[in-house]
Amino acid sequence: MLALLATAALAAATTLSTEQAAGTVAAYDGTVVWSSYDAAAKDFRLVLSKDGGAPAALPVAPRATPFDVDLGTNANGSTYAVYTRCGAGCDIYRLSLATGVETHLTQFSSPTADEREPTIQAGRIAFLRRDKSGGPTYDYLRMGFPRATGTKYLGVKLHVTKFDSLAAPELSSTRIAYTRISEGIGFGENDVHVRTISGSRDTKVYVARSGGANSPQVTRPSLTEDGKAFVWARTNNGSGSGNRLVRYALSSGKFSYAIGKSTWISTGWASSRLGAAAFVDGSGTGTCFDNVNHTPDMTRCSVILAGPVTFDAKP
Repeated sequence: MLALLATAALAAATTLSTEQAAGTVAAYDGTVVWSSYDAAAKDFRLVLSKDGGAPAALPVAPRATPFDVDLGTNANGSTYAVYTRCGAGCDIYRLSLATGVETHLTQFSSPTADEREPTIQAGRIAFLRRDKSGGPTYDYLRMGFPRATGTKYLGVKLHVTKFDSLAAPELSSTRIAYTRISEGIGFGENDVHVRTISGSRDTKVYVARSGGANSPQVTRPSLTEDGKAFVWARTNNGSGSGNRLVRYALSSGKFSYAIGKSTWISTGWASSRLGAAAFVDGSGTGTCFDNVNHTPDMTRCSVILAGPVTFDAKP
């Protein structure tokens, strides 16, 4: 019965956009942004929907690959997007959604390393830096303020290998979540960590481990609009079971779950009213292209709002 209730909630999903290529989505407090592929120009544009409304292009230059975008707030509570652009190196940019003004945050840039996957909340911006200079390559988790000079190392460092890397940081006012990707067994492992910003307490709170025919993935954690929880999707490509939306309460460390979809390749928490926003690849291939073994509803990409979600499923 619980699974039926959660499935019924997901059945209320609405489509914001049909897409021609797999991309990324981010959401916060009723606002959803995503990477929309322009087949004629062969690049990705950043698109916005507010409160479930019609999508509109944001006034920023396109990228050759999907934006590593995140939504959050500045110190005054206004909603901003952060993402990177890559030329000679990859640098962080910040966009005011109210004014459309884009700022290149050069104070966060390293001349010898690349920044990626920035996240913003309450004025802070955290990000991953990959430093390839001088020996082994490492991923570092760092944080700074737009008006400050320099950035702070947050005590998370990982030697990058074929299988091992850091990914998907997400800020709250007091914590930062991130994912460690590793070889694990079978088809790999994704571990979600939550770390205090002011101290050094770092806890591995969730493990997505492969087994049998399942290949696990964890989408980027997303902060709820009340700032009380992180939400992400765990997908199991293979058996078709075990796909969940996962809610992690920051105050108690308790988990709750809703039924998810294996086709959700990127997610963001829009609001309790709109539910999760998800970038869906119905083909299951990352291409959105037709396959002779697929029915019509499995051969396209879309951005959807799941609608109100009941977190009462089993893990």
